Amino acid sequence: MQNLLDGAAAPGGEGAHDRPASVRPRHGAQLAAMAGTLALALSAFGAAPSTALAATRHNRASNVHAQAKNQVAVDIVSVSKYGKILVDQKGFALYADAANKPPKKWPCKGVCLTVWPPLLLGKGQAKPVAGKGVTGLGVVKGPSGRQVTWNGKPLYTFVRDQKGTVRGQGIVQDGTWFVARTVKTGTTSGKSTSTTKPKSTWA
Repeated sequence: MQNLLDGAAAPGGEGAHDRPASVRPRHGAQLAAMAGTLALALSAFGAAPSTALAATRHNRASNVHAQAKNQVAVDIVSVSKYGKILVDQKGFALYADAANKPPKKWPCKGVCLTVWPPLLLGKGQAKPVAGKGVTGLGVVKGPSGRQVTWNGKPLYTFVRDQKGTVRGQGIVQDGTWFVARTVKTGTTSGKSTSTTKPKSTWA
């Protein structure tokens, strides 16, 4: 390669520098083309890992978002007549059975659970997601799995409810059912009011 670049004798006995410009070997152009091709290849080789890494990060972020979206959560919303109540991640009102005495006494079993589906944690979720202002959540081992509790009471939804409705209040079925409502307790002195965290009421 070095001989060619230095103008060494080509076949026929003539030096490359003795040939007319129109017939001289175009080694410089060939080398430039080769260098361009190599640079393009190296560029593509270097870009591939970065692109793959970006795609991997995007997929991971999407998976985390999907997992978070599918997790069991408890929030507080306001509804007419009942005020602030607890709802699940789908917006359905949450209830408690007054006859429940966990961990041993679970009167709602069998057919009752089709009417009052328990709020259960899925595989891989250690605890429920607490929305703004929600306190007192826990987990207990119930007849159907790891069930979410609020201030010690296992939580359920009602099969006849829709998002924003409360149709299970006061129903008697293997106990009496009450919607989970929050109330604030505190003392009032003149214009200053001191309140504590929301507590449960089952009336």
